[in-house]
Amino acid sequence: MIGGLAQHGHGKEALRVFNQMLKYGVSPNQITLVSVLCACNHAGLVTEAQKYFRSMKELFGFERTQEHYACMIDLLGRAGRLDEAMELVNTMPFQADGSVWGALLGAARIHKNVEIGQRAAEMLLILEPEKSGTHILLANIYASVGMWNNVAKMRRLMKDCNVKKEPGVSWIEVKDKIYTFIAGDRSHVRSEEIYAKLDELSERLGKAGYIPKVEFDLHDVERDEKEKLLYHHSEKLAVAFGLIATPAGAPIRVKKNLRVCMDCHTAFKFISKIVSREIILRDINRYHHFKDGSCSCGDYW
Repeated sequence: MIGGLAQHGHGKEALRVFNQMLKYGVSPNQITLVSVLCACNHAGLVTEAQKYFRSMKELFGFERTQEHYACMIDLLGRAGRLDEAMELVNTMPFQADGSVWGALLGAARIHKNVEIGQRAAEMLLILEPEKSGTHILLANIYASVGMWNNVAKMRRLMKDCNVKKEPGVSWIEVKDKIYTFIAGDRSHVRSEEIYAKLDELSERLGKAGYIPKVEFDLHDVERDEKEKLLYHHSEKLAVAFGLIATPAGAPIRVKKNLRVCMDCHTAFKFISKIVSREIILRDINRYHHFKDGSCSCGDYW
């Protein structure tokens, strides 16, 4: 229950269930506390997480594990407290593993911190050289601050090391049939309608105040071209199809094999309000419920 509530962004509800569990005398174990810290992480509850993290031994009688540290470092990083996160890495009683450095790299991407991003990526390339995500996240950090030479170097490194980027794929189920989309996909039989819907949404989004997050696109092209590439991401195509293929007012449910991109996350908040629809997106990390212009994750993702 605690883990499920955490995945859907209901951090406070997850903590309520945890406190109820303690009240009824059910002893938590180390896995329970991982779920509790994840719940705090998904809702940005830094103070609550620190309370449980710092007093784990005193309250529950067990030592903090690598997973507990990774959750706490991820939470501090997402909250913009990167110096505290880095200090925790440096004072851990054991060697940081890939989950810890991955959490730091993700936080560095969110807050465009090149120095910490490079440090985390260096360690990940030693610990997990086969994972393409490290190269992509570091390239994203470079792109977000306009360091295009470094983006090009990362691409060359990926090519030289034969590291393949996993393509983003999104799925939507309509009338018991699964429809799959990749970025720029025009293979669908209703492709013209899908792109027409995206054009319509683009105009309405602009009037509503949405500004495409072009700094997270890795292509060194003009802004107009970047915006076009962002509009054709797989999850946007799936949502556009959902809008034309499902009844008015029905929720749209989409799955993606990778983490939802920051631009799509922002766009879906606007779209949910503009079209008065709930959009439920399940990415590789968690569920996002977009409704009335906001997301259940509270932008802690």
